[in-house]
Amino acid sequence: MRPVLEAVGKRTVWLDEVGQPSSLKLAYNAWVLTTVEGIAESLTLAGTLGVDPRLVIEVIDDSGLNSPYVQSKGPKMIDDDLDAPSFPLEAAAKDAGLITDTARAAGLHLGIAEVVRERLRLAADDGLGRADVAATYRMSRKAAS
Repeated sequence: MRPVLEAVGKRTVWLDEVGQPSSLKLAYNAWVLTTVEGIAESLTLAGTLGVDPRLVIEVIDDSGLNSPYVQSKGPKMIDDDLDAPSFPLEAAAKDAGLITDTARAAGLHLGIAEVVRERLRLAADDGLGRADVAATYRMSRKAAS
C-alpha cells in the first residue's frame, strides 16, 4: 500500500489507532474552514472600511502568515470567481457539522468552528451549496450591506 500512497500523495502520515485518520482529517478541515472564513471576513472588513481588499492579500503575501491557500482563495473571493468549486460549499458545510458534532461528543466546544458551521449553513441555505467554499465571502459581504 505504501508505494500507491506515495505515488498519489505528497506525504503519507501513518497513525497507530483506529479512528485517528478521521480525527486528523477533521482537525485539518477545521483549519481549512476557519482560514476560509477568516479570509472572507478580513476582505469584507477592509472593503467596508474603504480599503482595497487586494491590499489585505498583498500584506499577507509579505508576511509569515502567507500560504498558497490564502493566495488562491483571496483573489477568487475578490473577483467573485467562486462558481466552479475546488471544494463545494455544501461539502464544507457537512464537514463543519462533523467537526462540531465530534468536538461536542468529546466534551469540547469549538467557538470559531461553531460560527463557521453556522455561516456555511446560511450560505448553503442561500443557494451557494454548489459554489466553492470560498463563496462564504458572499455571505460576509451580504452581512456588511
